[in-house]
Amino acid sequence: MIDPTRWFELPVVPRLTRRFDGRVGEWIRRLTDEATFAAVVTAVVAFGYLRGSVSVSIDPPLLAVGAIVVIEAAVSMVSFSGFVALSGLVMVAELAGFGERDVEVTDGPRVAAVVPVYRDAPALDRSVESLLDSRYANLQVTVVAEPDDDASLARAAELADEHARVDRLVNTRYPGSKAGAVNYAAEVTEAPVVAVFDADERVDPGFVGGAVARLTEGADAVQGRTVPEPDGLVETLAYYESVLLNELSHRLLGLLTGFRMVSSRAVVLRRSAFERVGGYDTAMLTEDFDFAFRCFEADLAVEELFSRPSTIEAAHCGRDWWGQRKRWMTGYAQVLHRRLAGLRPLEWRSVVALATCAGAVFGNLLLLSMVSKVAVLAATGREALIAVLLAAVLGVSLLVRTVDAVGGHVDGVGVGWLLAPVVFPLYGLAGVKGAVEYAITWDGEWFHASKEG
Repeated sequence: MIDPTRWFELPVVPRLTRRFDGRVGEWIRRLTDEATFAAVVTAVVAFGYLRGSVSVSIDPPLLAVGAIVVIEAAVSMVSFSGFVALSGLVMVAELAGFGERDVEVTDGPRVAAVVPVYRDAPALDRSVESLLDSRYANLQVTVVAEPDDDASLARAAELADEHARVDRLVNTRYPGSKAGAVNYAAEVTEAPVVAVFDADERVDPGFVGGAVARLTEGADAVQGRTVPEPDGLVETLAYYESVLLNELSHRLLGLLTGFRMVSSRAVVLRRSAFERVGGYDTAMLTEDFDFAFRCFEADLAVEELFSRPSTIEAAHCGRDWWGQRKRWMTGYAQVLHRRLAGLRPLEWRSVVALATCAGAVFGNLLLLSMVSKVAVLAATGREALIAVLLAAVLGVSLLVRTVDAVGGHVDGVGVGWLLAPVVFPLYGLAGVKGAVEYAITWDGEWFHASKEG
């Protein structure tokens, strides 16, 4: 596969740091990385504070009250609060099932359910057993393990021996990546429908049947929802981060552009659609993010099925949480690099894909700058506007948690939703760090978070 990122070189300074070899070169790269990260964060916070203190004049065209002079931080706070509240209402309505076709079939075309696994043998039973409990009958599970992962290979072999509908596949064709494992499984199966699930994913019994029903009605791909299990402090933060930054941020975007995420878990696709976009790209760190944009540019009909979510394990410690998010954002920067290199200015989907990807990367700067705006409002005695933002964030978080609790996807409501605002600056920091590392020190390494099963 031709790598178009070679057509668009990275900034000069990162390229220069790679001219130094050995330990000295590694030290220089790391130092440049940390210094750049600190400089970017400092600049964003400082600029956000200075910008937020600037007075702006607003002249409402429909109100005969003359110009209103406010500080920029107030405008930003009201705008961001409105976005959170409006997106949250759309999301809660979707999660509650308003307007969703609740259809499900129990038989139909053969579905190849692919479960790639790497060093997650303790969690493998979750996905395999839940898939075997599916109400959809014509389903075959293929567990794809890496050649150097003895524990997963052994457990996959045991599951294959115990269940006739489970096969074990050793990823000898494209070893070393989740994308390669999925692609290999898709190549060796002939099922007209391909589904992908994570090893730690507990799949709802009606999800596959519900997704196949959507495919028979014309969809090319059906993306399900995954709910991190909030059974600890870090896990709870991961749950609300998923709500506020992964799901909520896509609501209005999807309505305006038609863009839908097509991930590499909880997803069911027509084989023809999978092959049309060439499968997942093994060169991409976040293969699903890249895959979603290629599906969008190919004009695939993507639908979301929220009524039958899967539950997944969240990161269990701060190190894993940080490592996962940093890896994701490094991958996002890689995808942005490729989208920029492969931009087709005369094709609107290519332009929208680039703008959406850029928003996912540079939106982290906005999240960090909101900390400065909060400081400006606190310093100028406008705490009421801070309360508006908190009310929007906490209100949406509480509503979603309540819907999930009523649906049986989480255990109760609890008080963890009070921590939800913390995810914005933390995720912003991880996002900046990931982007900086991609430009300076990332050399293709992957981060693996432990799964307990």
